[in-house]
Amino acid sequence: MAIHEDPEQHEVTALARMVPSFAGLRVLEIGCGDGRLTRRYAAGTASIVAIDPKAASIDALRAAMPEVDARAVGIDLLDLPPRSVDVAIFSWSL
Repeated sequence: MAIHEDPEQHEVTALARMVPSFAGLRVLEIGCGDGRLTRRYAAGTASIVAIDPKAASIDALRAAMPEVDARAVGIDLLDLPPRSVDVAIFSWSL
């Protein structure tokens, strides 16, 4: 049986309230998994760096969205230049 995370769309509603438009933004998504949430906001962004420590999840994201800079890495090993993102998203990440 498949698990349907956020079937009531609370996560998407909260995201839209916090960031009404991702147009032109440089986004860092921490704990992106296979891109379940990434697909919801990706259109119009300037760039997306999406990270998750699970390589299989990153492989699925890369296959579905090759335009995303998807990296199999934890936040502790992420190396980005200062001020290289406008917004960071943590969804289902501890």
